[in-house]
Amino acid sequence: MDFYQTQSAWSDPGRWTAALGEIPPDPAAILRAVSGLLLHPFFAAMRGIAIPPAADADRGVRAVRAMLDVVRARDSRPLTAARADEDRFFCVCAGYARLAAAVFRAHGVPARCRVGFAAYFNPGKLEDHWVCEYRDGDRWRLLDAQLDERALRDLGITFAPTDVPREAFLDASTAWRRARAGELDPATMGLSVLGLAGTWFVVGDVMLDVAALNKIELLPWEKWSVGRTLGPGADVPPDVAARLDRVAADLAGTPDAERAQRVYRENPWLAVTPTVASFLGGAPVEVAIDAG
Repeated sequence: MDFYQTQSAWSDPGRWTAALGEIPPDPAAILRAVSGLLLHPFFAAMRGIAIPPAADADRGVRAVRAMLDVVRARDSRPLTAARADEDRFFCVCAGYARLAAAVFRAHGVPARCRVGFAAYFNPGKLEDHWVCEYRDGDRWRLLDAQLDERALRDLGITFAPTDVPREAFLDASTAWRRARAGELDPATMGLSVLGLAGTWFVVGDVMLDVAALNKIELLPWEKWSVGRTLGPGADVPPDVAARLDRVAADLAGTPDAERAQRVYRENPWLAVTPTVASFLGGAPVEVAIDAG
């Protein structure tokens, strides 16, 4: 568990370490704190909240310390205090997962980001999503820090967001295996609001999840290696699919750090490159992977 007890280059809160440590390592407390600091743009739209022009760049911020720089610049109160809607940091699910993992790690609790597909946002669809997986005694549990009380009510969710059922959130390798077995339709797997779905999309999520299991927490729209060649509607070459089959067989579920590191080490094509293609604005832009 030691590997997941410590911060990554991207979850490290830096000068905000003490401030982040004021959030108790209780999953419910972490959910309240994180959901009180951040707001998903889609949730903002659902709630009729206008995103301030100053927050336009928020989604492109990767490192927790940079996220907290913005949070504290907008409101200098302790991180345990919920912000006004317009003063929150506006990011997608990856930001919630990364910040929640940072809080757990700040207290020495093993935690990691997981990439996969959620069944609880849109009936009949498996939506691209990130959650935080944390160690509780002898098992891993899933925390979706995006699911505040209002989200639970609006979406009709009845499970505890501090212990998301595994059938409600499928890690990317499990989703890949089930799609390959014909149990899931890849056409339902992706981002329905953007009209993006398919086997090619699942490949990208497997690669992002492998990276996250190795504490390289990227942004959802970043691609590298074979992922660069798999755009919307692309067919996955048989050799790539076979390689994904082997990776997914090893990493589906809750692999330990040793297994995650071995798979990453033994498959050089999974290695995150110094620069990646970012599709944040639609057309790909080459960006450097750094902790800034």
